[in-house]
Amino acid sequence: MRVSEYYNLGVNQPSLDFVDVDLCSDSCLFIDPAALNNDKAEWGLRCCRLIKDYFSHVLSTMHEGDNKKARALLKELCEPSETKLGFSKNKTNGRGIGEKLAVKMWHALKESVAIKSGMIEDIEDTILLIEGISSDMISDIVTNIIREPLIEYTQTQFDQFGVELEVRKSKKIWNPQKRIWETKSFRQPVVVIDGREDILTLVPKSIVRREATYSADEYFNKYIVARLQQEDVADGLVRILKTTGEQKLPYKKDVLSRRGIENKKHLKMLNYDYTTKYPDLLAQYKKEKNENPSPALMHQDFTDYMDTPPVDYDLLLNRVLETMPGRDNAKYYETAILALFNALFYPYLARPNYQARINNGGKIVDIVYSNVDKDDFFWWLGQHFNAPYVYIECKNYNDDIGNPEIDQLSGRFGPDKGEFGISVSRRISNRTRINKMCIDAMIDNHGYIIALDDNDLRNLVDAAKIAPLGHRLDLLHEKFDDLVFRNNKQGMFHNNET
Repeated sequence: MRVSEYYNLGVNQPSLDFVDVDLCSDSCLFIDPAALNNDKAEWGLRCCRLIKDYFSHVLSTMHEGDNKKARALLKELCEPSETKLGFSKNKTNGRGIGEKLAVKMWHALKESVAIKSGMIEDIEDTILLIEGISSDMISDIVTNIIREPLIEYTQTQFDQFGVELEVRKSKKIWNPQKRIWETKSFRQPVVVIDGREDILTLVPKSIVRREATYSADEYFNKYIVARLQQEDVADGLVRILKTTGEQKLPYKKDVLSRRGIENKKHLKMLNYDYTTKYPDLLAQYKKEKNENPSPALMHQDFTDYMDTPPVDYDLLLNRVLETMPGRDNAKYYETAILALFNALFYPYLARPNYQARINNGGKIVDIVYSNVDKDDFFWWLGQHFNAPYVYIECKNYNDDIGNPEIDQLSGRFGPDKGEFGISVSRRISNRTRINKMCIDAMIDNHGYIIALDDNDLRNLVDAAKIAPLGHRLDLLHEKFDDLVFRNNKQGMFHNNET
């Protein structure tokens, strides 16, 4: 039974921002630190700070020779069964960290020459250079470290569905100020499966992968062996094609054989040895991976890997279109838009906050998204404008929106919060008038607003079904360009290929 079924949420995986896990067995997905590094919204930055703080503290205690303290820090890592992610298929206790694995982690770090040399700086470096540390272990460790942000994320997601939560003590939370592990009480979901209570913690889809971005095998084959090939070429060792006389790089197997490397049984030690010789390779690899992490799982990936229902854009659109206009149905319209936009805008926008309170609770926004992915319109927007968040206001009106609605949305913007929003309503009969209101707001430095109606939603759905990746949100590109072109004779250009 999945989370959506247990709580009767009325939507399934494509319209949910979190992984709709099976409550009876673990899903074979893992939190990827590189995906978090790519998330520049405050939630992602907070997670990265926690990971950096914890791991750097562990390393510093080891470098100082305080092995007792370092081991104590690792020992507090517990089995993160509350996310229902990992390798376990038939039970939710998973591999996890647990005491035995924490000891294994301790010995791996303690005996590693990469740790002693200071080469290891970030937690994902251990995947490349330390024997016995795998991506699933790192996922479990990261889950422990970012437990508090994950619990708060869980609260936000369930609050939008009206799910009642219970105040329960959490597993250990990392306190970066005191640099200690401690327990806290939070509002948390409690599920009962086969008569047993379990705490549940949701994980955003945007940060999980089938495999971690960092790969010891990839680092060795694509970076180290490639450098060794270049080294051999410099020594005059090349392949010459008989037919054309063209010079080619030596075969990788010959490069390895020449150095006595017959197998990669001790791959991570090889990685360490050659990284010591070519330290620029590690920096190059990390830079490349941090700029281009493994892509987010798409809707079809979740269907293939987890057997969740495929995305049904027509169904989601019809829920919006079949909603009777009028204030009496405003809440239903908002939730229908939320379900549709979650599917349409994933993986570009993440962590929707429904009825989000801002300015110390003084103002409410229907939906606020974090702008997280490196593709399509929202990525381009974030590269050129202040848009770490995207604000959505839903108006289930029979008539066109007016200046009050535009002012309401622009009043939610701010230098630290972002300056882009979408007003979505049922019908725009006078597009010229509404465009002028959006232009006036832009001219007055009140931010950038584009307006969508039912017909625009139809066009977005059609594009989502047939347009190639990178072009599914071209309609938003066009409307944004139209907004700016009208006030800038030179125009603004963007590359739809990005």
